[in-house]
Amino acid sequence: MQIQQLEADIYALVGETFQSNSVAIINGDEVLLVDAMGDRRDAESLRRFIEDDLKKRVRLILCSHYFSDHLAALDLFPQSLIVAHKNYRHTFDSELFRTESERAHFVEPHILISDEMTIRWGRYRLDIFHNPGHTMSTLNIDIPEADLLLTGDTVVGNVVYLAYSTPQMFFTALERARRRNRSWLISGHLGRREGRAIDNALHYLTALQNQVRAARETGDPPEAILSIELKDCLASGLVGSSFENIFHKRNLASIVERNLFT
Repeated sequence: MQIQQLEADIYALVGETFQSNSVAIINGDEVLLVDAMGDRRDAESLRRFIEDDLKKRVRLILCSHYFSDHLAALDLFPQSLIVAHKNYRHTFDSELFRTESERAHFVEPHILISDEMTIRWGRYRLDIFHNPGHTMSTLNIDIPEADLLLTGDTVVGNVVYLAYSTPQMFFTALERARRRNRSWLISGHLGRREGRAIDNALHYLTALQNQVRAARETGDPPEAILSIELKDCLASGLVGSSFENIFHKRNLASIVERNLFT
């Protein structure tokens, strides 16, 4: 597990599996945790860091969305309260590519949010707002005092992942996140990055839309769509990672299967 100390009282923690993020925000002897890692080994590393290294206890866990690659540590903090959006079960039940061991990560949340909620935690105000894009249960968390926005999987690297949603929902979600105008962003994976990753994701989605519509004008649209390359959809100066390529390929398959961007 990688440990990135962002402030004296904020840590970004990046697991080895899927590079899934957790964010720990300290208030005295207690921790508010955002997301809970992707597998049991990373979850145990997270627990040891908080309880043994920091000598703290987790009081609240906020779930950006209820996919299993962010739930692995939920049952390791039995005294904590779990907060999620009211559509959490729809999200969990719709998950693709999940293993049986990952299914065991599920724990019922204690507090459900509909639209928004504000939490005062130490010196920070956490503005939690429903921002459906990646899933119908996605919550984003704005922390003005840290100039930081937590987006869950609304952004994946510099792209988006369309398997569970529609392009229009993503355009809306990305614009809503961009209006927060934060310098720093932590999505569901890959640690802290500059806030312009939201602009990069919007560029990817727009370029992908244009590429798909051009491909449909050819004589063999499915084949033409499946051959669209990631590099032709990224903002200038960006080089696609292997992580982004995986989700780009899945996006192309979803576009063909669900006839997206019509």
